[in-house]
Amino acid sequence: MNSLGLLEIVGLVAIILISAFAIFAIIVSVPVFKLINRIKYLSEKLNEHLIPTVEKLNKTVSALNSEINSISDLTQNISSIVEQLEKIIRLARILLTKPLINIIGAGIGLAEMIKKASKDIKENNKKE
Repeated sequence: MNSLGLLEIVGLVAIILISAFAIFAIIVSVPVFKLINRIKYLSEKLNEHLIPTVEKLNKTVSALNSEINSISDLTQNISSIVEQLEKIIRLARILLTKPLINIIGAGIGLAEMIKKASKDIKENNKKE
């Protein structure tokens, strides 16, 4: 065989290999292309549904934080009211107990005086 025939055989083998590679590439690229399109579609759908869900979650968390702040304020207000009531009760106890003790003491003193005066009157009556 001459070099021209050998060159034709090498060319034919190269053409067959290139054609086989092209067919293999087409066979592999079709499913890969479909997979890429499917992934793109799924990512668009995910993006479509995920963004509103995240926005709703953000609004919910903001509302929850607002409610928690309201509860915290309410708790602080109740604590302040309880402290004020404790002060009022202490003040009322002081204002009421001291005069009551004085009245009771005066009443006991008055009773003692009446008792003593009564005893003195009885003794004076016995002497007469």
